[in-house]
Amino acid sequence: MGKSKVNLYAIPKATSIDLWINSSLKLLGLEGMRSSWEKIAEQVIKDKLTPVDFLESLLEIELGYKEDGRLIRWKQKAHFPFVRSLKDFDFSYQPSIDQRQINMLATCRFIDNRENIVFFGPPGVGKTHLAIGMALEAIKLGKEVLFYYMKDLIEVIEKTSDGMAMRRLFASLMRANLLILDEMDFYEANSLVSTFLFKLLHQRYEKGSTIFTSNKAFNEWGKLFGNHSRAGAIIDRITHHCTIININGESYRLKKNITS
Repeated sequence: MGKSKVNLYAIPKATSIDLWINSSLKLLGLEGMRSSWEKIAEQVIKDKLTPVDFLESLLEIELGYKEDGRLIRWKQKAHFPFVRSLKDFDFSYQPSIDQRQINMLATCRFIDNRENIVFFGPPGVGKTHLAIGMALEAIKLGKEVLFYYMKDLIEVIEKTSDGMAMRRLFASLMRANLLILDEMDFYEANSLVSTFLFKLLHQRYEKGSTIFTSNKAFNEWGKLFGNHSRAGAIIDRITHHCTIININGESYRLKKNITS
């Protein structure tokens, strides 16, 4: 289907130029301009600026409005359980983390290079926070992101019996520039799930980046992929182009309970 055309006859007959401008901008979907053109026009007249200055200011506002909307939509599409930036992370509480390394990874070059990140550490040390913080930086750079708790992804796979729906799920996971699989532990997958996960991570190898978080070492991932042999094959691909970060520290949740 082609793009819908603007129906110029849908613009109401103007009782004033202000009404006509507002109606036209609304019809064209230029909400940023519509909310600010009068204020900018007043400022342009006051400061004796040029029509080019006026247009530049309007375009800057509209572009900012559109970008804010995109960020909101893409964050929602990513299905984050919460939104916390890297600026919110208390590196002083986790001295085992190299903040410079995290800042380097936050440039998202690892996504351009189709590399992976694995965060290891006990519960509550900030693995998920760091993963989401990097994902937010990726979204700012126009990268498509998807987040799944492993338990939720397993449940979705188990409940997706229709072949077409399964292919759509697989395609969406493959399409993501950055996929986050959180809590890669504690799960014993059935044959359907283990085969799906094996195929997914096998095909994402050198095609897309994945951030994994886990409380367990690689050698304990066997049940998730059916057996240790298949797990070994996938882990070999995961770690081929990968940054592994071990976090040895106290739980933020424990800190909060102690101080509250």
